[in-house]
Amino acid sequence: MSVNVRYVRTVLVISGLAIVSLIMMWLMCPPVWDGWHSLILLLAYGALLLSAWMFPVRVGDQSVTITLGIELPLFLEFGPVITALALCAIWALSQWLSGRTIKWTRFAANASMFTVMTAISFLAYRATGGGAPPIEWSASLAALITPALAYVCLHFISNYAISLIYEVSKNGYKIDSWSMGVLWDLAALAGEVLIAFLLILLQHVYGPVAFLVTAIPFAVLIYMFKLYANLLIANRQLSIISEITMKLNAELGDQDIARILLAGTPRLVILTACYVFVPDQDLMLSALAVRGSSPEMEARMSELRIQAGEGVTGKAFATGAVQVSRRHVAASSGDRSPIAVTLSATGGGSILAVPLTYSEETLGVLTLTHAERNAFSKRDIEMVQILANQAAIGFYNARRYAQTKELSYLDELTGLFNYRYFESALEKQCARAQQKGIGVTLLVLDIDHFKRINDSYGHLAGNEVLRTFAQLMREQVRDEDIVCRYGGEEFAVILPGAGVDVGMQIAERVRECVEATPIHLSPVGAATILPVRLTVSVGAASFPEMADSPLSLLRNADRAMYVGSKQRGRNRVALYRQIEG
Repeated sequence: MSVNVRYVRTVLVISGLAIVSLIMMWLMCPPVWDGWHSLILLLAYGALLLSAWMFPVRVGDQSVTITLGIELPLFLEFGPVITALALCAIWALSQWLSGRTIKWTRFAANASMFTVMTAISFLAYRATGGGAPPIEWSASLAALITPALAYVCLHFISNYAISLIYEVSKNGYKIDSWSMGVLWDLAALAGEVLIAFLLILLQHVYGPVAFLVTAIPFAVLIYMFKLYANLLIANRQLSIISEITMKLNAELGDQDIARILLAGTPRLVILTACYVFVPDQDLMLSALAVRGSSPEMEARMSELRIQAGEGVTGKAFATGAVQVSRRHVAASSGDRSPIAVTLSATGGGSILAVPLTYSEETLGVLTLTHAERNAFSKRDIEMVQILANQAAIGFYNARRYAQTKELSYLDELTGLFNYRYFESALEKQCARAQQKGIGVTLLVLDIDHFKRINDSYGHLAGNEVLRTFAQLMREQVRDEDIVCRYGGEEFAVILPGAGVDVGMQIAERVRECVEATPIHLSPVGAATILPVRLTVSVGAASFPEMADSPLSLLRNADRAMYVGSKQRGRNRVALYRQIEG
């Protein structure tokens, strides 16, 4: 059975139980209504409940609120039926005012949970001697406290028992955020109980009017709890950022940095999916790494290419500023960019795009999505921006390292790979050829009579000849071939996947091009230098046919060049097995 079907069935079962519970409560304790007096009091309770739900503490996917301190006096005044209905209505109103999407399954799950836990708490209240609401506030305080404590305990237990059932049916046994929510609610419960019993005590002495007098301090207390909880969560988020930053600073590869960034971001904020986009050679944004809500979504996002300035992600890259889409993407916002259309097809609701900027250069974009509207708060955006700034430093350092490493492998004069890189590349290509059962051919080239050019025209002219010769070689070989300056006027070309026949064709093509192309040197003073014509001697050997190791391949190709080409008149291509024969 799929997770979604299992969750829907669970919601339907508990919804049925909620209907039965509501009928049972109505029969046992019918609601009593006292006209305008009851309406004003109920509105006051509703306003406090609304403020508590409008300022929740988000812990993982859970919302921790101080509502029990309001619910208990509400129950004592109006009874279980009105309490259950008020909880359902005020919760739905708070979600609508917050701009969140209320799917039928989500509403049914929460409404049934409120109803069932109110019924269970009501039964515990009655079992411990509680009178039918509205209670007589003139009764003894002990007669109020004991049933109220039973109500609180069963309310808490039933709340999280039902939440656990929902969480297991939806996410299997991945209930980390749920358990974290329980710990937060346990911490809030003590304060809620004190507040509730304070209200009960005041109403015991002064009657229901005491609730109206204490409503404003209670609202202030809710707001103070929100600020305190935000401070704790902000400290936790900063600790997470510090931990992720240490990991980012330890990596020097773009892929590794992107992987750490996408693994850490969901720990920082609640999201559905996140992606790292970087510009390609055409300055189109493509996904460097993806962490989607499903393998299918990851596959679709991996194929996206976004124009700079297009949609939320493209604008973030083009402007270097954070971009947020808080409404249902593509449908309500008018955003028809590829990422918005792709997310809209799967019910995407919010997009947050944060540029990865360092030293006024935008290196990429971190894009977060969420299925809900208005999902990213101001604090979420600030925290993601801090993390993105740290990631941008990591990307910048990784690219500088890559550039420095690449420069260490390049010959400064010709721009070809140097001998250091040649040794490593030859070993890797031979290992790859042996593993895949293919060939690799090595060409060793030496410019004929190069010393005469230096003696006749000077070393500056000789350098110009070497640069031109290197360019000619690059034009005549394949894109995958590796051209290196072996030393002095000697060069080498590694031909991956090329057998003897292909290697000889490429070698001959290079030789003919060099012979047919005059090299025009820069004039010296008023003197004009005639074009220089070159020839080249080439030796070739193939692995594994003519060598059993990278070293022997190099030795044999070099021998073919000297013995088979140089000693036999130069300006020719010699194959190792031919000279050995």
